[in-house]
Amino acid sequence: MRGLYKVLVVDDEMLIRQGIINYIDWEQEGFQIVGEASNGDEALQLIEKERPNIIITDVVMPGMDGIELVRVVKEKYPAIEIIVLSSFENFDYVRSTFQNGVADYILKPKLKGEVLLETLRKIVPEPSSFCEIKQSPPSMEELLKKSILGYSLTKSEEALIKEFPYSQFNLIAVCSLENKENLLTFKEISNQLMEQTSQMETFFIPSDIDDSILVMLNHDPEQLASIKQTLTNTAEQHRRSVADTSWLMSVPFSSIHELKTVYENNLLKMKDYLFYLSDHPLLIYDSLPEVEKYSTPFDLSRFIDLLKQKRFEVTVRSLKDHVNFISRDYTIDIFEFKSWLENIIFNMIILLGNMKYDVEELENAKYKYFTVINEAKYAKKAIAHFDDFLEEIQTILAVNDSKDRPLNMKSLLQYIEDHYAEPLSLTILAEHFHFNPSYLSSYFSTHLKVGFCDYLNQVRIENAKQILESSSASVCQVSEMVGYSEPSYFCKVFKRLEGSSPGRYRKNAPVMN
Repeated sequence: MRGLYKVLVVDDEMLIRQGIINYIDWEQEGFQIVGEASNGDEALQLIEKERPNIIITDVVMPGMDGIELVRVVKEKYPAIEIIVLSSFENFDYVRSTFQNGVADYILKPKLKGEVLLETLRKIVPEPSSFCEIKQSPPSMEELLKKSILGYSLTKSEEALIKEFPYSQFNLIAVCSLENKENLLTFKEISNQLMEQTSQMETFFIPSDIDDSILVMLNHDPEQLASIKQTLTNTAEQHRRSVADTSWLMSVPFSSIHELKTVYENNLLKMKDYLFYLSDHPLLIYDSLPEVEKYSTPFDLSRFIDLLKQKRFEVTVRSLKDHVNFISRDYTIDIFEFKSWLENIIFNMIILLGNMKYDVEELENAKYKYFTVINEAKYAKKAIAHFDDFLEEIQTILAVNDSKDRPLNMKSLLQYIEDHYAEPLSLTILAEHFHFNPSYLSSYFSTHLKVGFCDYLNQVRIENAKQILESSSASVCQVSEMVGYSEPSYFCKVFKRLEGSSPGRYRKNAPVMN
């Protein structure tokens, strides 16, 4: 079998490309269309991958035009022959523009099948002109890849791709939002599906534009319900072993010519839904969760007013409620969702800065928040970063407010005296008095010359001494009565402060009348 010359077609007009591809029966004439591109940038990517023998290119194109493309190709791949198409009527001008070794030129008004074939024959009069590689018929994987990317198929390829045993198709995608290494191989996917379903064939679709494993099912329509159940069982089992994987099933279609449309308009949309539905092991085209639409948009004016009124608890609560609500509408554009979070961060920093709060640290950190939110693979992760920002906001507000209002130390110490027997912490105390815990901690150290924990231990041990002196309660009972859940820890603290154990202290204590 004679080798086929590989041809790449480059033109920004799709109709021109389609016309060239359909002018002649390429394989019958000894050629093979290996790809098409709309400008020089796309063409260079295909050249690197397909290594064509011939390029047919337009002159005027967006991005890298034909002039630059010829220069680059001849510099990097001097063996590739180039035919230039042009709408310019001045042929001499076109010829003088290209001094980089173009093989021939065709004016677009004269572009017909016989003219194109004659030009090609001038370039490759003998098959031995190129280092030939024996061409075998393209695999089904190659044909499906061309179809899903929108490339036209030759007549012989069309004939091959029609030879399917069953009348219905579905696309299956297995996705991993975090790590593609967690994905099953096509063989593993195929084996799991084929074991449980008859009258079905599976086909792998390689794709450079998708980070999922893409599979096309060809099956008897009556098997559809069984296939759905098989997918449900398989996806749930896979999720138990690999937490971040999800399976997608597209709408059924009956013609291979619908492959690209179903992929772009149905499967890719479902893949975007995973940003919000990351906890779902499987999304099936007709079993998607009900969309929970929010009835009223976020009231930015009210949000700003609440901030200016320093009603921060209400502000933060309303923000979190709205974020959680819109995250349940999985049809929202992902970019729009992330942009909304970033816009709130930006506005809050500006507003609080105008209100004379110290937001210098937040100013420095805001781009960090923008980055992690932009890079978040799913909504829960983006929301977690947003919540981190809100916690920083609350800390700053508490510290600033603490500085602006005095702390009543008498009330603080009385509260400890009244509640020492209860579970008591600096956080609980701070919440009760509406101060920031870190501010309260430094206040203790500054004014009492002792930390909060040490002060609380002093109060508890003093009260324990009184109980030991005046009652017959056991050491375990005394420990619980003064707020210690572990008697051993109570004994350790007691000995550290009093120099003896609680039992010895009781023996040595004066007798109470």
